[in-house]
Amino acid sequence: MTFISRMIEKASWLRFIVSFVLLFAYSYWAFIRPGFWTRAQEAAAHLPETLQGFHDEQPALAFGKLGEATSDYLIFQAVDIPFAFLNAAMITAAIALGLKILKLAATPLRFLLLLPLILFAAEIAENALLFLMAGDYIPDRGAPATAQQVMTNIKGAAAMLGTVCALAAVVSAAIASLISLFRKPA
Repeated sequence: MTFISRMIEKASWLRFIVSFVLLFAYSYWAFIRPGFWTRAQEAAAHLPETLQGFHDEQPALAFGKLGEATSDYLIFQAVDIPFAFLNAAMITAAIALGLKILKLAATPLRFLLLLPLILFAAEIAENALLFLMAGDYIPDRGAPATAQQVMTNIKGAAAMLGTVCALAAVVSAAIASLISLFRKPA
Protein backbone atom coordinates (compact mmCIF):
# COMPACT_ATOMS: atom_id res chain seq x y z
CA MET A 1 0.00 0.00 0.00
CA THR A 2 2.01 2.92 -1.23
CA PHE A 3 -0.66 5.45 -0.19
CA ILE A 4 -0.34 4.37 3.44
CA SER A 5 3.45 4.40 3.36
CA ARG A 6 3.54 7.83 1.70
CA MET A 7 1.12 9.35 4.21
CA ILE A 8 3.13 8.06 7.17
CA GLU A 9 6.42 9.18 5.61
CA LYS A 10 5.08 12.72 4.97
CA ALA A 11 3.44 13.02 8.39
CA SER A 12 4.46 16.01 10.48
CA TRP A 13 3.08 18.33 13.13
CA LEU A 14 2.96 21.13 10.56
CA ARG A 15 0.89 19.03 8.13
CA PHE A 16 -1.55 18.14 10.92
CA ILE A 17 -1.86 21.72 12.21
CA VAL A 18 -2.39 23.16 8.72
CA SER A 19 -5.03 20.54 7.90
CA PHE A 20 -6.77 21.15 11.22
CA VAL A 21 -6.84 24.94 10.77
CA LEU A 22 -8.11 24.64 7.18
CA LEU A 23 -10.84 22.21 8.25
CA PHE A 24 -11.87 24.44 11.16
CA ALA A 25 -12.01 27.58 8.98
CA TYR A 26 -13.89 25.88 6.16
CA SER A 27 -16.33 24.27 8.60
CA TYR A 28 -17.11 27.67 10.07
CA TRP A 29 -17.66 29.13 6.62
CA ALA A 30 -19.78 26.22 5.36
CA PHE A 31 -21.81 25.26 8.45
CA ILE A 32 -21.84 27.97 11.14
CA ARG A 33 -22.13 31.34 9.48
CA PRO A 34 -25.37 32.14 7.64
CA GLY A 35 -25.17 30.58 4.20
CA PHE A 36 -26.28 27.74 1.97
CA TRP A 37 -26.29 25.11 4.72
CA THR A 38 -27.99 27.17 7.41
CA ARG A 39 -30.77 28.32 5.06
CA ALA A 40 -31.43 24.76 3.87
CA GLN A 41 -31.27 23.40 7.42
CA GLU A 42 -33.73 26.02 8.67
CA ALA A 43 -36.16 25.26 5.83
CA ALA A 44 -36.08 21.46 6.09
CA ALA A 45 -35.38 21.02 9.83
CA HIS A 46 -33.77 17.57 9.37
CA LEU A 47 -31.78 17.08 6.20
CA PRO A 48 -31.18 13.46 5.13
CA GLU A 49 -27.41 13.60 5.68
CA THR A 50 -27.84 14.60 9.32
CA LEU A 51 -29.60 11.41 10.39
CA GLN A 52 -28.02 8.04 11.08
CA GLY A 53 -30.07 4.91 10.51
CA PHE A 54 -32.52 4.18 7.74
CA HIS A 55 -35.26 6.74 7.35
CA ASP A 56 -36.96 5.71 4.10
CA GLU A 57 -39.15 8.78 3.80
CA GLN A 58 -36.65 11.34 5.11
CA PRO A 59 -35.27 12.54 1.77
CA ALA A 60 -38.75 13.12 0.34
CA LEU A 61 -39.93 14.86 3.53
CA ALA A 62 -36.88 17.12 3.70
CA PHE A 63 -36.92 18.01 0.01
CA GLY A 64 -40.64 18.78 0.23
CA LYS A 65 -39.94 21.35 2.95
CA LEU A 66 -36.98 23.05 1.24
CA GLY A 67 -39.07 25.25 -1.04
CA GLU A 68 -37.03 28.30 -2.06
CA ALA A 69 -34.03 26.94 -0.16
CA THR A 70 -33.69 24.09 -2.70
CA SER A 71 -31.12 26.07 -4.69
CA ASP A 72 -29.14 26.69 -1.48
CA TYR A 73 -29.21 22.98 -0.77
CA LEU A 74 -28.06 22.08 -4.28
CA ILE A 75 -25.20 24.58 -4.06
CA PHE A 76 -24.29 23.21 -0.64
CA GLN A 77 -23.81 19.73 -2.09
CA ALA A 78 -20.96 21.18 -4.18
CA VAL A 79 -19.64 23.23 -1.23
CA ASP A 80 -19.60 20.04 0.86
CA ILE A 81 -17.00 18.37 -1.39
CA PRO A 82 -14.05 20.49 -0.17
CA PHE A 83 -15.25 19.84 3.40
CA ALA A 84 -15.15 16.09 2.73
CA PHE A 85 -11.62 16.42 1.37
CA LEU A 86 -10.42 18.59 4.27
CA ASN A 87 -12.02 16.29 6.84
CA ALA A 88 -10.36 13.23 5.30
CA ALA A 89 -7.04 15.10 5.02
CA MET A 90 -7.08 16.11 8.69
CA ILE A 91 -7.94 12.60 9.88
CA THR A 92 -5.22 11.19 7.61
CA ALA A 93 -2.65 13.70 8.89
CA ALA A 94 -3.49 12.93 12.52
CA ILE A 95 -3.44 9.15 12.23
CA ALA A 96 -0.28 9.17 10.08
CA LEU A 97 1.46 11.45 12.58
CA GLY A 98 0.59 9.11 15.45
CA LEU A 99 1.79 6.06 13.52
CA LYS A 100 5.06 7.79 12.60
CA ILE A 101 5.93 9.21 16.01
CA LEU A 102 4.90 6.06 17.88
CA LYS A 103 6.80 3.91 15.36
CA LEU A 104 3.71 1.87 14.51
CA ALA A 105 3.95 2.23 10.73
CA ALA A 106 4.59 -1.49 10.19
CA THR A 107 1.73 -2.68 12.41
CA PRO A 108 -1.83 -3.47 11.33
CA LEU A 109 -2.80 -0.08 12.80
CA ARG A 110 -1.56 1.44 9.52
CA PHE A 111 -4.81 0.26 7.92
CA LEU A 112 -6.63 2.90 9.98
CA LEU A 113 -5.51 5.23 7.19
CA LEU A 114 -8.17 3.60 5.01
CA LEU A 115 -10.91 5.18 7.16
CA PRO A 116 -10.51 8.67 5.65
CA LEU A 117 -10.65 7.19 2.15
CA ILE A 118 -13.88 5.38 3.01
CA LEU A 119 -15.22 8.58 4.54
CA PHE A 120 -14.37 10.62 1.45
CA ALA A 121 -15.80 8.09 -1.02
CA ALA A 122 -19.03 7.71 0.95
CA GLU A 123 -19.39 11.50 1.26
CA ILE A 124 -18.96 12.01 -2.50
CA ALA A 125 -21.49 9.28 -3.30
CA GLU A 126 -23.91 10.67 -0.70
CA ASN A 127 -23.58 14.22 -2.06
CA ALA A 128 -24.18 13.06 -5.63
CA LEU A 129 -27.31 11.13 -4.63
CA LEU A 130 -28.65 14.03 -2.56
CA PHE A 131 -28.01 16.50 -5.37
CA LEU A 132 -29.74 14.27 -7.92
CA MET A 133 -32.73 13.62 -5.62
CA ALA A 134 -33.14 17.25 -4.50
CA GLY A 135 -32.86 18.43 -8.11
CA ASP A 136 -35.56 15.96 -9.19
CA TYR A 137 -33.16 14.10 -11.49
CA ILE A 138 -33.84 10.79 -9.74
CA PRO A 139 -36.63 9.70 -7.36
CA ASP A 140 -36.24 10.68 -3.70
CA ARG A 141 -37.76 7.38 -2.58
CA GLY A 142 -36.98 3.72 -3.06
CA ALA A 143 -33.53 2.55 -4.18
CA PRO A 144 -31.93 6.03 -4.52
CA ALA A 145 -33.07 7.00 -1.02
CA THR A 146 -31.88 3.68 0.39
CA ALA A 147 -28.50 4.07 -1.34
CA GLN A 148 -28.19 7.59 0.08
CA GLN A 149 -29.01 6.33 3.56
CA VAL A 150 -26.40 3.56 3.22
CA MET A 151 -23.76 6.13 2.17
CA THR A 152 -24.78 8.42 5.05
CA ASN A 153 -24.36 5.59 7.54
CA ILE A 154 -21.01 4.49 6.10
CA LYS A 155 -19.84 8.12 6.11
CA GLY A 156 -21.01 8.60 9.69
CA ALA A 157 -19.33 5.43 10.94
CA ALA A 158 -16.06 6.19 9.14
CA ALA A 159 -16.12 9.81 10.38
CA MET A 160 -16.79 8.86 14.00
CA LEU A 161 -14.22 6.07 14.12
CA GLY A 162 -11.71 8.13 12.14
CA THR A 163 -12.13 11.14 14.43
CA VAL A 164 -11.69 9.03 17.57
CA CYS A 165 -8.58 7.41 16.10
CA ALA A 166 -7.26 10.81 14.99
CA LEU A 167 -7.73 12.25 18.46
CA ALA A 168 -6.06 9.25 20.09
CA ALA A 169 -3.19 9.45 17.58
CA VAL A 170 -2.60 13.17 18.16
CA VAL A 171 -2.77 12.89 21.95
CA SER A 172 -0.41 9.89 21.91
CA ALA A 173 1.96 11.64 19.49
CA ALA A 174 1.96 14.76 21.67
CA ILE A 175 2.77 12.76 24.80
CA ALA A 176 5.50 10.82 23.00
CA SER A 177 6.94 14.05 21.57
CA LEU A 178 7.00 15.70 25.00
CA ILE A 179 8.64 12.69 26.59
CA SER A 180 11.35 12.59 23.92
CA LEU A 181 11.86 16.35 24.29
CA PHE A 182 12.61 16.05 28.00
CA ARG A 183 14.48 12.74 27.86
CA LYS A 184 18.17 13.02 28.59
CA PRO A 185 20.40 12.14 25.63
CA ALA A 186 22.26 8.86 26.11
